[in-house]
Amino acid sequence: MTRPVVALLGDLNVDVTIRVAAVPPPGGEAHAETALTLGGSAALTARWLAALGCEVRLAAAIGEDPFGDWVRSALSQEGVLTSWLQRVQDKPTGLCFALVHPDGERALLAAPGACRRLSWDAIPPTWLDGVEWLHLSGYAWAGEKEREAAEDALQTARQRSIPVSLDPGAMAVSLGDLDLAPFQLLLPNRREIAELTGHRDVRAGTADLRCRGARWVGAKLDSEGCLVAGPRGDASVPALQVKAVNTTGAGDAFNAGAIVGILSGWEPEAIAVLANLLGGAAALAGGGGVLPSLPDLLSLLEQAPGASTLGTWLRDRWTRRDR
Repeated sequence: MTRPVVALLGDLNVDVTIRVAAVPPPGGEAHAETALTLGGSAALTARWLAALGCEVRLAAAIGEDPFGDWVRSALSQEGVLTSWLQRVQDKPTGLCFALVHPDGERALLAAPGACRRLSWDAIPPTWLDGVEWLHLSGYAWAGEKEREAAEDALQTARQRSIPVSLDPGAMAVSLGDLDLAPFQLLLPNRREIAELTGHRDVRAGTADLRCRGARWVGAKLDSEGCLVAGPRGDASVPALQVKAVNTTGAGDAFNAGAIVGILSGWEPEAIAVLANLLGGAAALAGGGGVLPSLPDLLSLLEQAPGASTLGTWLRDRWTRRDR
């Protein structure tokens, strides 16, 4: 089996998950459960791509601190190549505090720290050698050196005819004028579609994004599943029936499925099913939590169309056999 080579650029941080039964009022107090996991949109997509059998090269910046050591080690254990990580001396490794409500929804407080100091000049030129796909996190457009690195990576990928995907994330509102012609795949949610296009109707917004140059759009629609639209038509797939525990990073797992599906040359429905499957699986533990075993994935897959064909494919590709 040939391993697809995927490069990613964007944030890598520690997620501090704080699970509460109820959010206390100002001046109040409540007990909580906490956990530390890998975080950052690009990093979470990277770990799910590695679990799908890809060779993964993540370009990101971390601090010269114990948290930096920890995330580097954790990524390596996940099978993500860490040669492309940069250590920043005067900024700490990024932290993101995820306040998780009982229904699994979360509110985020981000302290990006070293993330914004990612320097294009410090990324070895070999980073994109042999790469078949480049994925960019919209958070890279938040500013400082990281934005320059993202724009230089996009330009270089275009020169080398490397397909590029973009998850606009919270930066969608400021990316409305971005030239979409270089992007093979956009990965917005419902709110981000509205911010990018002004359309509240998902199908109208998706069509607009494609008219502006995006070849594929994978729209994440939460409880309504997803819509995948591309040059071979479009497909809507309903959400899996899962009891969400932590939705942090579910969209990043979705990204990995959509990227691999398009790289594999699949039809829209198959792409949507795989992306939806990974997003649903991530919601059970958080995108940076324990990856599902193959039996867990196959059990979830029974809810989806085309389960038999995709199940056979997963048996060959999924690298996490045991919990």
